[in-house]
Amino acid sequence: MNYTKFFSKMSLLRQPSPIRSLAPLLKLPGMISLAGGLPNPLSFPFESCTFNLKDGSQISLDKAAMSIALQYSPSEGIADLYEVLKSHQIEKHSLVDRQDWNIIITSGSQDALTKAFEMLLDPGEDAVLVENPTYTGALAALHPLQPEMIEVPIDANGIIPEELERVITEYKGAKKIKFLYTIPTGQNPSGASLTVDRKKKILEIAEKFDFLVLEDDPYFYLNLVEKENINDKTDSDVTMLSMDGSGRVLRFDSLSKVLSSGIRIGWCTGPSPLIQRIHLHQQANSLHTSGLSQGVTAALLNEWGQDGLTQHVAKVQELYRKQRDMFVKSVEKHLKGYVEYSVPTAGMFLWMKLIGVEDSKSFIEEKAREKKVLMVPGQAFQPNDKPGPYVRASFSVEGQENMDLACERLAELLKENRKN
Repeated sequence: MNYTKFFSKMSLLRQPSPIRSLAPLLKLPGMISLAGGLPNPLSFPFESCTFNLKDGSQISLDKAAMSIALQYSPSEGIADLYEVLKSHQIEKHSLVDRQDWNIIITSGSQDALTKAFEMLLDPGEDAVLVENPTYTGALAALHPLQPEMIEVPIDANGIIPEELERVITEYKGAKKIKFLYTIPTGQNPSGASLTVDRKKKILEIAEKFDFLVLEDDPYFYLNLVEKENINDKTDSDVTMLSMDGSGRVLRFDSLSKVLSSGIRIGWCTGPSPLIQRIHLHQQANSLHTSGLSQGVTAALLNEWGQDGLTQHVAKVQELYRKQRDMFVKSVEKHLKGYVEYSVPTAGMFLWMKLIGVEDSKSFIEEKAREKKVLMVPGQAFQPNDKPGPYVRASFSVEGQENMDLACERLAELLKENRKN
């Protein structure tokens, strides 16, 4: 595929860093480099580091590993972590026979996402397909680029393919639709998860109308469907990247929900021409993701291996499954008849319609604040900032007692609202 038609003018102007382009020459035998502006490592106060894990084990970065972690490193990622994640993608997304694809490690998947938006959009000149509702962080990154946002209806199973095709067919604007932005698993904020059948149909529609698919999947590892066997596959485990036969999918992954959000490790996977453009952006922007974060993550994943990571993810999923069930119990106990919702099969959010409330933003900001209960008004997730009756509640952190108390307080407000 010729991807040039998708690139923004700014992205097409990006050139490789003349200094970073010399990096491969450093590996030549006998090479003495006076080229790079590398700080002298003798000036670094750090020698090594050890992390204590909750299971009682330890991982360490010795002097050699620290020397790599503390110095400037390749923009695509430190080799150790790069190879681990690339192998992980091959196994998870059936890429063993895929040609001409690559990954790049970024400072969380949000970093990759914003770089992808800038790679594909010329300010005010393009159109994009976005779920309604959708992730506020994506909207924040899109708004300065001023694309025409074409809203795609979703239900408890994510994007409705027939509705996707309808809104494309009915679009009469002159702007080129560059991509569909979708969160396929535990969608933020709705909690919806796409079925395999819908994923296939979405890819067929992308092929028919010639646009890319940005598969933003930060909740991929928070699949809450119970499995008989840890390696069983559900609909959420079968990704659009794994089904992509024409090089249209650019996928975004993150370890924020299962290792640490503060460590800021994400990565982007897709056709090499797309990854190369993001690579050039990274060379001119942050240079590379934190070497220390990459080093620690690589040490942990190498210690665990694929099986160890799978077992850890299963434990995290069980934690969130219990959190979800506790919150649903609180909602059923206190809010029955006052809210409408679907139980999510992934992620960390419950998307609730407040019955009898027309504008949840004013309701939360003016009334709920006084009752000391906080949820995100649904307007924050609307591509075109429309008020409505929805709120997003997170069940990730609070215990049963606070969940009960929060739902009780919200119920009191909704009862008062109904009387008025």
